[in-house]
Amino acid sequence: MIQRIQSVFLFLSMLLTASLFAGPVATFDIRGTEYMMNLGGFAGDGKAYNAVAGAYWFPILTILAAALVVILAVALFSYKNRPRQIKLCATAFFLNIILLGLLFLGPDIMASHIEPTLKEANRLVSYRWLCFLPFGSLILTNLASRAIKKDEALVRSADRLR
Repeated sequence: MIQRIQSVFLFLSMLLTASLFAGPVATFDIRGTEYMMNLGGFAGDGKAYNAVAGAYWFPILTILAAALVVILAVALFSYKNRPRQIKLCATAFFLNIILLGLLFLGPDIMASHIEPTLKEANRLVSYRWLCFLPFGSLILTNLASRAIKKDEALVRSADRLR
């Protein structure tokens, strides 16, 4: 049913993942000017750095975050099919790990493309609070998966009694 605790966990996880589209996930301090990096690229005057920094990261991040939101939405409304919900939660969990890796690895690689020296590249990137939201989504997806498994075990034990 849609009012179960796993539905709340899946909905909150979906909201946390969708909020990545709300603003910048990292900022780059390039020669005294701060450029904000969204999932779609650099905002404002930083458009010139999209080509320099390796713009191939932005579509990957955008597609991965959007796919994760869609998978979580499908899992949320698949409450009548618990085995499918468990599989979708597992898929969302692994996609979320990949998204986290790319969110933290991508800006560092872009910084090394913009500033070749490692010492300068480390000071170039600062992560915003939106970048840490997938950690919460990861935890909530795991909690939802556990709750779905408990429901499935309860239903199987009730079927055994019949």
